Amino acid sequence: MVSFAKKVKRELCITTDKIKSCCGYSLIYGMLFCASIKEEKLCLKVLNSDVGEFFTNLCQQLSVKNTFMYSYEKNRIKILPEFLRYNSLAEVKKNIFKCGKCKEYFLKGIFLTVGTVNDPEKSYRLELVFDDENKANEISFLLDDMGLCPMYTKRNDKSVLYFRRSEAIEDFFANIGATSLAFDIMNSKINKELINNANRVTNCDAANINKAIVASNKYNTVINYLIETEKIKRLPEHLQEMALKRVELKELSFAELGKQFSPPISKSGVHHRLEKILEFYNELED
Repeated sequence: MVSFAKKVKRELCITTDKIKSCCGYSLIYGMLFCASIKEEKLCLKVLNSDVGEFFTNLCQQLSVKNTFMYSYEKNRIKILPEFLRYNSLAEVKKNIFKCGKCKEYFLKGIFLTVGTVNDPEKSYRLELVFDDENKANEISFLLDDMGLCPMYTKRNDKSVLYFRRSEAIEDFFANIGATSLAFDIMNSKINKELINNANRVTNCDAANINKAIVASNKYNTVINYLIETEKIKRLPEHLQEMALKRVELKELSFAELGKQFSPPISKSGVHHRLEKILEFYNELED
């Protein structure tokens, strides 16, 4: 079964041919921002094949091959270190960001390579997991500037920026241009709230019904005893009438039972008369 995070990244990898050159380079630099140097090459582990293919297609689209040498094989993107002329966020912002959308594409690249998100049907959590604490701090400052304000934790030797509120995750996806994903999470939350509210109402109704059944059984047991022993005749006439109607119409609520009298009596009036019958029974027991 394909994970929710993989579905999200697959959707993010669907781009149009109209991406501007500056935004394309911003996206590439975002994807490579967290690469580590191995065997004198920048190496980025890509667990999602969609992301690796997306990277190579984007490089071909922007004719990046003319600028630097790269390869993608065995879920790893390898690049000659000379390509990353700008290895800090400040340098990237100064030399790569050319329009208002570049920051959005850069952050999208970050998520594609080090991001993961839980299925909102189960729980709300989006993470960016970094090997380098300095890189995590730089991205944290960037997110703060965008008003997203992630939380931070250490997990083993990893630095993790994360969001665990649905609103924050919606804002994150909106800020990387994935508005459809933001709406999907919003709709999921609305559906979950509707289901939870319906369950609460159902549980409340069930509890009230159980209470009513218990109360009804209590009165019916007493009334049946009084009828069988003929001690019901010792009750005042209006209480005898109440007792007989209660056992005859035991499926009715107090409010519905009160309407069977002429003139009708209130729900509290029904309850009061039944309590009087119960009080009479208790006196007999004493």
